Amino acid sequence: MPDPRALRIDVGPFHLLPTPDAETWTATARSASDAEPPEITAQWTAWVAFAQRVLQADALWRDVEARGDAWDEGFAAARDAGATNPYR
Repeated sequence: MPDPRALRIDVGPFHLLPTPDAETWTATARSASDAEPPEITAQWTAWVAFAQRVLQADALWRDVEARGDAWDEGFAAARDAGATNPYR
């Protein structure tokens, strides 16, 4: 069975490849053009920290979207005289 630490990780529009140094991985963007995509090499802990920040940004965005949806529903209910606004 191959060592899973030696396998490429595909993440959306880029992938992570292990380097000969066991502690670093290289991110390479997938590119449809013939140009050589840029590569970023960092330690695994930096990639984990990056993933954590992406998850935090996603949670923040979902919270903002939920508040916007609530405002839209309240605004729509306020425009209809027969409707009750559940947010007031």
